[in-house]
Amino acid sequence: MQFLSDEWVQAYTQAWNNDELLAKKFKKFSATFKYTVTDRENIEPIVITIMKGKCTHFEKEASFSGKKIEFAVEANAEAWREVFSNNMSVKDIMRGGGFKFQGPKLKALSNKTGLERSVEILLNMENVTV
Repeated sequence: MQFLSDEWVQAYTQAWNNDELLAKKFKKFSATFKYTVTDRENIEPIVITIMKGKCTHFEKEASFSGKKIEFAVEANAEAWREVFSNNMSVKDIMRGGGFKFQGPKLKALSNKTGLERSVEILLNMENVTV
């Protein structure tokens, strides 16, 4: 499945919502996340809305009607391919590894284990192309 396609985002949000550990870590967490492939104009960024730990909505950034995007995760196609080929660990990704993370630092630090778990879900997705 193509990264950031409707099929991918449905699979990702379903995996997120079915993850008991993530639900426990994020039970009071609400935010919006934007995922971007920086060097592919043909792949539109996706915005995912999280309310109390559950993915409640997703849409293309161009049609996003919310107030603001809190967290942005950006990388070029090669870095995303490394993720989906399991050549990167959660720590590699969280430390940079070609990725740019933007968002409120205090909120990210206070929810670090939940954010790391959301990255693990990315790592466990199969048959993703970028």
